[in-house]
Amino acid sequence: MTSVGEQLGTGSRPGRPFLTATGRILSRGRLALGVLYWLAWLSVSRRIPVRTGIQREVETLGVGALPLVVPASVLVGLIAIFQIASQLLEIGAQSMSIRAIAWFTAREFGPVGAALLVVARSASGIAGELAAMRAGGEIDALPAMGLDPVKYLVAPKLAALLIGLPALTILSVALIIFGGWVGSTLFLDYSTAFFLEEFRAAFAMRDLIVGLGKSVIFAFIIGFVAADEGLNVEGRVAAISEATTRGVVYSVLGVLAADTLVNVIFYFIPGLA
Repeated sequence: MTSVGEQLGTGSRPGRPFLTATGRILSRGRLALGVLYWLAWLSVSRRIPVRTGIQREVETLGVGALPLVVPASVLVGLIAIFQIASQLLEIGAQSMSIRAIAWFTAREFGPVGAALLVVARSASGIAGELAAMRAGGEIDALPAMGLDPVKYLVAPKLAALLIGLPALTILSVALIIFGGWVGSTLFLDYSTAFFLEEFRAAFAMRDLIVGLGKSVIFAFIIGFVAADEGLNVEGRVAAISEATTRGVVYSVLGVLAADTLVNVIFYFIPGLA
């Protein structure tokens, strides 16, 4: 154990971690306020460069994720129908697997699966890009030119995620259900008419709305966390990979924590589920 004098001699200070953590919290608070402000500005702005920037980010962060989301969603549907049916077979309720897929896909599989896939592809890209710009001094140069980095670098990416992730969630829900239909008709010997009957009995538009609401929350968490990690790096090349890793890890934890919180709210408040 080192004494206070030794800590002072080595350049460390008692309470420094607390000050560092406090500064980081304040920095994140300023970033959150700046992001919300510029998102509101982007929503009402009709300037062509603004629309072009958001469109470019939507193509990169949203459309670019399609090759990952499409096959993964179909496979999740196949896996889910097989696993649920095998468990229900023991109590003679194998046909209820279709209803379970219809309900659980809209609320959980679709939004959470799409969010985690976007984290794997896009959160790393956002954090890595901003970290590289920070390490190269590009972000520090923007305020000197009278430009706000949050406005021109962070807000368009977050706006693209708020547009792209709900759309990917709808697509993912449809493809997971398609995968469930393929598994139930080709391997479980259910007819398409029976699948549709069971699906309609369980599926409610409210479930899809809940899933879309989750996707909006997830989009904000992914964009904010990835941008925060990318902007707060040291000016060295090695920090880029570290920021990318933290952006992905913290985004995954944030998505799962938000999903847990939403489920707890729906469970303990009657009438919401």
